Amino acid sequence: MGEGPSCKCMLSFLWTNALVVGALVFLLFSFIDPADIAIVLHLDVDEGVFRIKAYVFTFVFLWLMFNASTFLNCYFSRIRYNKMVQGK
Repeated sequence: MGEGPSCKCMLSFLWTNALVVGALVFLLFSFIDPADIAIVLHLDVDEGVFRIKAYVFTFVFLWLMFNASTFLNCYFSRIRYNKMVQGK
């Protein structure tokens, strides 16, 4: 048997993290409008395009951070489990 997680397990992590991050991005941008940020910072950008880029960047960034957290948690709990099984 392999030591790594199964493909089914990996896909469930990716999918559930995407759902949670989608909800967080929705809540975040319910209160903050990226176009207002562009105006305040005097950015010379199209507000509609900037808004979409901010949504996508925020979603991808948070999704990667949530996945990193999940996989690190799995990795360290697997190490701990292996040490307990070996009796160390």
